[in-house]
Amino acid sequence: MKQFVRKTFTLGSLLLLFGLQACMEVGPAVNMGLNTSLSDTTYVEPSADSPQPRLVLLEEFTGVRCVNCPRAHNTILNLQSTFPGRIVPVGIHTGIFSAPYAGRNDFRIAEGNSLENLLGGAQGYPAGSVNRKKFPDESRIIISDQKWSNYVGGELAGVAPINITIERDLDMTAMKMSLEVKVKLNQAQQGPLHLTLYLTEDNIVDFQLTPTGVDSAYVHKHVLRKCVTAYNGINLASSSYEANRVFIYRFITDLEPAWNLSNCKVVGFVHRIGEVPEVLQTAYINVN
Repeated sequence: MKQFVRKTFTLGSLLLLFGLQACMEVGPAVNMGLNTSLSDTTYVEPSADSPQPRLVLLEEFTGVRCVNCPRAHNTILNLQSTFPGRIVPVGIHTGIFSAPYAGRNDFRIAEGNSLENLLGGAQGYPAGSVNRKKFPDESRIIISDQKWSNYVGGELAGVAPINITIERDLDMTAMKMSLEVKVKLNQAQQGPLHLTLYLTEDNIVDFQLTPTGVDSAYVHKHVLRKCVTAYNGINLASSSYEANRVFIYRFITDLEPAWNLSNCKVVGFVHRIGEVPEVLQTAYINVN
């Protein structure tokens, strides 16, 4: 990932960016009421960049009281081992098995049910979507964990149609994080396109129901802690989506003291909306 994900701003890059704005198309500032400030810019660069490796977003719908969910967690670990750095899982605790045990962490977020409904809902748990695609042999976008491996390899093939670069800066005194996301189209696209940002946390030790009982020292990974954007993303607004068009978005988002930032990631992905909400590319960056 190091070849296309940077972790910090540089003064020179910011000065260059601001200096170029006189000849850029500048969109309106956006405030979504999510404790997040946004501004956006779009323009066309004169030359192409090398396409990034394709990554796969795996949105897993899970719960601490879901007895079969550890099976899905192991499937993800196996996929990550098979395709190092190219599987981006997000654990969304939702549904009837997601209620926390007494006195324990509540991994649910307000947008969880909306995210599941956005993708058509799950028929059972564990389940999840692979790049939000409805594959030809499937009737739904959210499919059983036992089918994920059938589709991941195909999604990793070919050239990424979009490059995504995420930069971040932390203000630990104010417990805020600044983000800058650059999206560049490697190929012309049919709009509209949307950008969604998640914040996830790994290695949280808490209760989990397993086939042998409740494991009080279970290690939960890639837990969705926050939607930085609206749960259904923000529109990459433009009158055209030709190759080499760039979108730059800036965000400021709050961080929670309870999160271990060394185990947190920002996950960003560009996707379509509507009946075919497929993900075109995903990127991630460590928070700390």
